[in-house]
Amino acid sequence: MIIAFDTTFFVFHYFSNEEKVLNKTRKILTQCRKLGNKGIVPTIVLGEFYALTRKTAGRDVAEKHFRELVNSGLDIVNLTAEIAKQAGFFRHKYQEKIPWGDCIIAATAILEGAETLLTEDPHFKQFREVKVQTLAEIEV
Repeated sequence: MIIAFDTTFFVFHYFSNEEKVLNKTRKILTQCRKLGNKGIVPTIVLGEFYALTRKTAGRDVAEKHFRELVNSGLDIVNLTAEIAKQAGFFRHKYQEKIPWGDCIIAATAILEGAETLLTEDPHFKQFREVKVQTLAEIEV
């Protein structure tokens, strides 16, 4: 199982008050760390999550969560020329209706071989090139 994560997953993981949601996000992260599996975090997701967390919860919480993600054992994937090119292709193909960040995340997922891109963001449902699932849809 190879899963690429969007920012919304980490918002649920760190800020949901629902035990059912937290149990599921924990299970998914545990699965991703098992041998043969992989969790992919595009660096733009780190940036988006840090900014959102800092805005809503403050600097100290943002710093803490950022360090946890970086040291989580998930694969942090930097933007490469190939990812940029694929993101540019998506931006053009979908007539600039999908934000650049989402194009970069989808491109990263595809080029890193993700079976699923996990998100709550409806923009991603427009992509035909990658399987997009929400927390409710994914089975663990």
